[in-house]
Amino acid sequence: MIKAIEIFKWTKDFEKIYEGLIDKAKKENLAEMQAFRENQEKLIEKTLLKKQEVVNLALKNISIEINNGISSFNEKLDVAMKKIERKYQKDKTQLIKIIIKKLELNF
Repeated sequence: MIKAIEIFKWTKDFEKIYEGLIDKAKKENLAEMQAFRENQEKLIEKTLLKKQEVVNLALKNISIEINNGISSFNEKLDVAMKKIERKYQKDKTQLIKIIIKKLELNF
């Protein structure tokens, strides 16, 4: 009878040890999973920052190109307007005569 009681005690001890090992394994796995998750979140954050830097650089380069294009367009427009104004001033008298003739307003 004593041996049967000891076997039950051992069985309870084994169950406690088994439960303790299971709990320990769960805690270790949870800690490993949490560490892995934090590491992955850091990697994702770094990747997003790199992508943001690339986008910002691209936007900056596009902005520079657009500003250069606008400056070039404005310069060409100024040159064209000055050329038109000079031609108009040069031909102004002749243009007035042609307009008067077309309108038949001979004085």
